[in-house]
Parts: sequence; C-alpha cells; structure tokens
Amino acid sequence: RSTIDRSTPVKIMSGVQSMSAGMWHSLILKKDGSLWTCGFNGSGQLGDGTITNRGIPKQVMSSVQSMSAGMGHSMILKKDGSLWVFGFNYYSQLGDGTNTTRLFPKQVMNSVQSMSAGGVYSLILKKDGTLWACGYNKNGQLGDGTTTDRSIPVKVMSGVQNMAAGGDLHEGHSLILRTDGTFWTCGCNRDGQLGDGTTNDR
Repeated sequence: RSTIDRSTPVKIMSGVQSMSAGMWHSLILKKDGSLWTCGFNGSGQLGDGTITNRGIPKQVMSSVQSMSAGMGHSMILKKDGSLWVFGFNYYSQLGDGTNTTRLFPKQVMNSVQSMSAGGVYSLILKKDGTLWACGYNKNGQLGDGTTTDRSIPVKVMSGVQNMAAGGDLHEGHSLILRTDGTFWTCGCNRDGQLGDGTTNDR
C-alpha cells in the first residue's frame, strides 16, 4: 500500500502464474485465472472502472490466460480465446474503432492466440497464424506498409508463430517470428533496433 521505493524484493502475493509490467502499472495473473492490477490508473489501465491509483493489487477479471501491459493500456486474453482491452486509447491502440479511453474491459476480438502491447500500439496473433496490428504507426511499427494509425486491427502477415511490440509514446518497433523460422522486423530504427544494418525506419 506504500509508495516507498524498494531496493530489495518484497513479497506481495502468492499463487502467481505470470505478470506484465507497463510503464506505471502492473498486471498479475494468478494460477486460478484471476487477473489483479495495481499502480497508476490515470487512463483506466487497471480496468477497475475508476481512475484511482491502486497501491495494492485488486482483482478485475477471471478466466484469464495471459495479458500484456503497454505504456498506458492493457490487453487481456481470456481462456476462451477472446481478447479484452482497457486503458489509454488516444492513438486507438485498444483496436475498438475509437480513441475513447476505456475504464472497464472491452472485448475486441475472438480466436486470439497471443498479443503484445507496445507503447501506444498493439500486436495481435490469431490462432490461424495471422498477425494483426492497431494504434500508432508513425514509424511503420504496425507493418502494414503505411504510416497511418489504425483504429481497428489490420491484418499484416500470415504464417506467424510469435511477435513482440516495443517502444514508448512516440516510437515503436515490432519483432515477428514466422512459422518457417524466419525473423522479421519493422518500425522505428533510430538506434539500429531492427537489426538490418541501417538506422532507417521500415
């Protein structure tokens, strides 16, 4: 419940399966499928229906399989394959067709295998191996061949087995692993993070 910085780990919960750290908020998945959130909540990224910061974890969902925290938005995959989102949505990173901030979880897709929340954009891998992306796209991080922001997920590639989204508010890059073992990258490349030998955005 405190706001005291810690230089050594402190135990806060038991029975935890996985977790994801956003810029200022935390998502915690327990072994029983319950999702708990804590931290900064100015954009509703904790999904509890408020903009109240939480110093101790609060349960917000059940039957959860995995989750991913972005800079100010949260993506939740339920065990039935449905994708739910909440939080900051100025760049339409929630993929719900709006730029409206969501304080409660909202379903946006089905048949999802996994997802990755970038700073202000999102990558979604469906069970059929197709990769979808939405949100901020100034650096081409959505991989759709444009620099146009997308308010609903747009299909980017097929034959994908894994992906990862990175970046902060104004930059972002994406890593994509295809089922044939080839590795692909797109987005901001200012520091050579795409690994293509240049500093050119892709």
